[in-house]
Amino acid sequence: MNGFVSLIGMGLAAACSGAVVAVAAEVQDFYAHWGDGRAEISSYEVVQPRYGQLRQGYGVLIFVTEDINRNTLIKVESPRTSPEDRIYVFKLNNLLKFTTGIYDYAVMTSVFSAVEGEGGEPFELRKLSLSAQEWCGHVYDEARVRTGRLEGQLNSYFEREGRHSYQMALPSDFASEDHLLIRIRELRGSIMAPGEEAEVALLPSFWSLRRRHRPHETVRASLTKGQTETLVIGERSFEAIPWRWDTGEGPKTVWVEKEYPRRILAWEDSRGGRGRLIETLREPYWKLNGNGDVALRERLGIP
Repeated sequence: MNGFVSLIGMGLAAACSGAVVAVAAEVQDFYAHWGDGRAEISSYEVVQPRYGQLRQGYGVLIFVTEDINRNTLIKVESPRTSPEDRIYVFKLNNLLKFTTGIYDYAVMTSVFSAVEGEGGEPFELRKLSLSAQEWCGHVYDEARVRTGRLEGQLNSYFEREGRHSYQMALPSDFASEDHLLIRIRELRGSIMAPGEEAEVALLPSFWSLRRRHRPHETVRASLTKGQTETLVIGERSFEAIPWRWDTGEGPKTVWVEKEYPRRILAWEDSRGGRGRLIETLREPYWKLNGNGDVALRERLGIP
């Protein structure tokens, strides 16, 4: 078992009592911070490569907790669903919007991660989904984790993809690039030590697979947690931890704020793609649907 997997399994935490205390504090911080009925909404200035050119756009990362049904992996809305049939998940909605010439793209990836993993590991991946829309048509891709397997279905406007199911066995060192945006925040204790590198079987992000029209297959990748450094965004500076990996498109770096709750601050890749934090709000956004609530978009700096 490599360092990445063993640390996820909290082996490092058991090494000494001080680490156990630190992990316990992180668990307490997680429920105190994330169990208050609000979502974390962070906006980003984004540059997205597409069709050989760099496109200006914006992104939004929304992190929130909710219950999903254990059998259907769909959000629970009925009070009749018993506690035994519920999974408390940490959800990420990753939104990306940019324009290519006359037409635009709207992409959203959702990641559902069980806060209390059934295998004893926190933030266990349960479901991934992607919807991508542009003026030619749209695509929906959804995959669910079932007893060591990833089972999915792709519905595509494009003939060469069409509608088909897929599945893959998950190796012991499996990691999902989409899911990493939850894992590397280390919201319930460290998963790797600073400077550590781990080899993983990495499933590229669904948006990466979509852009390249690639099958759902893992690639061998090195995941590295860097040392704390100072990251400057505009007039602001942050103490940040860089995380690096490569899915075959070139290296990618994501900077995570060192201070809890360890926001995603920025990212960049070797093809010129990048994102920089604009603003973060913590709000119950599903209630903020009145005309007057448009002012919150202005605070986020998005159109």
